Amino acid sequence: MIRSIQLRKTRSFGQRLEGTFDFVRVTAKPLFKSLFFFTTPFVLIGTFLVTNLLNATFNLGETLGTGMEDNIEDVMAIGLSAMGFLLLMAFAGSMIMAVVYSVFRCYEERGDADFTTSEVWEKVAKVYWQVFGTVFLYGVAFFVLYLIILIPFTFLFAFLSILIIPAIYIVLGFFLVILFTALPVQIYERKGIGSALNKALSLLKGKWWSSLGLLLLLMLIYNAVIVIFSVPFYANMIFSFFSTAEVDFMQDTPLWQKALNYLFGAILLLGSFLTYSLPLSGMTLQYFSFSEEKDASNLISRIDEFGKQEEEEDKGEF
Repeated sequence: MIRSIQLRKTRSFGQRLEGTFDFVRVTAKPLFKSLFFFTTPFVLIGTFLVTNLLNATFNLGETLGTGMEDNIEDVMAIGLSAMGFLLLMAFAGSMIMAVVYSVFRCYEERGDADFTTSEVWEKVAKVYWQVFGTVFLYGVAFFVLYLIILIPFTFLFAFLSILIIPAIYIVLGFFLVILFTALPVQIYERKGIGSALNKALSLLKGKWWSSLGLLLLLMLIYNAVIVIFSVPFYANMIFSFFSTAEVDFMQDTPLWQKALNYLFGAILLLGSFLTYSLPLSGMTLQYFSFSEEKDASNLISRIDEFGKQEEEEDKGEF
């Protein structure tokens, strides 16, 4: 029997981690079904862009050392495909976040996971552009901060340049912690970007390292699962490399091999999209925990409901 989950509840680190898996398990059907339907267009386009990027890169690699000039079409294909894929991931990532937040909302309203993809979509349509706008602004802010860190380390502290990579990863981690706390504040408390950021910083006060630890642990699990989805894709790439190396490099890639590239690429992208719901769910559940610890909103609502019931009973006696 699947037990219900109380979202607005103060949880320890271990309870937050356990609650993440409980929530994903309980809502697996509507969650993964919604992610599948709503991210499929991004999967199809992304598969085309990635495959086109890899094919163009592979073609350029074959001409190295042969004395032949690089094909300008392949060079342009690499640039356009890379830019297109990055832009697509911004839209796709926002969709995944919007779906996860909407599933949380549906579950909180109904008290169970017996809701449909249509109900999820109604809520996704209301918050998608809000999520995309916030992700875009945070992305720009991180890029600016990245340049601020990169330039001094490169030109002023060249001997410490080896520290720049871990420094960037730490900054990115804290940025994601803030983002994944501020977004739920925006959506569930209906605050603006500035107010949500202030509330997120307030909730995270004194909990920065535990929050970062939870995110890192969930991302490690996420990446471990992604390895499974990536095995067919990279195995086919290696097979393609060695099989084409034995024939004339001017010969076109066989149609069946192209089909496998698209198929395994789609599996990898779809798997990564579905699995990304795990760290998002964990950070959202953490928001509910911190919010309840600070504001006791669930306790207050229960007291209000109890008061209303007593008033109705008193009126009934008269």
